[in-house]
Amino acid sequence: MRQNHRHRRKRLSGTAIAAVLVCMALLYAGVLLGVQTIGNRLEQRDAVESIGSLEGRFTSEALTMQYGGRTWTYRGRELTNLLLIGVDWEESENTVSGRYAGQADFLFLIAIDRENKIVSTLQLDRDTMADIRVYGPFGDYTGIQKTQICLSHAYGATAKENCENTVWAVSRLLGGIPIDGYITLDMSGITALNDALGGVTVTLEEDFSALDPEMTKGATLTLRGMQAKIFVRSRMDVGDGTNASRMQRQHTFIQSAEELLVQRMNEDMNYAGTLYDALAGHMTANVERGWLINRAYECREYQRPDTKTLAGSHSIGTDGFMEFHADAEALNALLTETFFE
Repeated sequence: MRQNHRHRRKRLSGTAIAAVLVCMALLYAGVLLGVQTIGNRLEQRDAVESIGSLEGRFTSEALTMQYGGRTWTYRGRELTNLLLIGVDWEESENTVSGRYAGQADFLFLIAIDRENKIVSTLQLDRDTMADIRVYGPFGDYTGIQKTQICLSHAYGATAKENCENTVWAVSRLLGGIPIDGYITLDMSGITALNDALGGVTVTLEEDFSALDPEMTKGATLTLRGMQAKIFVRSRMDVGDGTNASRMQRQHTFIQSAEELLVQRMNEDMNYAGTLYDALAGHMTANVERGWLINRAYECREYQRPDTKTLAGSHSIGTDGFMEFHADAEALNALLTETFFE
């Protein structure tokens, strides 16, 4: 049975950054080279209503977009898109009962351009206002609601449904582009990932000493155990308390972890599989382990431009919760640059 969680917005939202690295281990280091081996696309295009026509800008046949006085067409033959989802649940919680599904506090889209050998990445603010599919307590579809995109994950009777609802919301926000696969990790996976890499080293730009006495501002620290979770999850008691600042810390963590990842894989040809197995208990995915591991070493030479974020503005909603409103013009420009031609 599903339960409506649209008002469940936790003050300390858990950003399960490990979702990023489970794929950067197998993806930034080069995992996705073709749609055909991922399996069937998600069934999102058959759900509830077509997403081929977002705000009148897209057609429902070949995915096209009207922008800047011209028609743009989605580059489907060259691109594979993978969504990494970090959810604010712990390993011990019941995540598939429909009574508590968690929020998608970390959303990271990776677009693999096989033609140009580029891996583009986009990090979405959990508070981005977007359309999500809403279901009642008995699983009955009640419509589409515009709210924080993180809440999209709260609706579903199974972990798979939770993920597919999040995929639907992200795809719709980004003009209906197909998302070919997803990997979701829980909060406990943060420490599992960090420790499997041997500890990620970061310089602390903010003071975390109230949470861990070793974590003082300005210190360069190799994170161990719970320190990794503190670094990537803490918000309300750190710095200005905003999710924007936390997203910057996540970016720092990713960059340092990526360096470790490449080093480990260069040292051990089996490391990708070892890391995947270390995280498997914290993971929900619709991509196959063997395929990911086999591709992990194939495109390490792909270019990886800096991670992008959506331009826009933050404000406090009428219900007292933070909202991020994406700038429509900037979003259009990003879509055409990355996904369309």
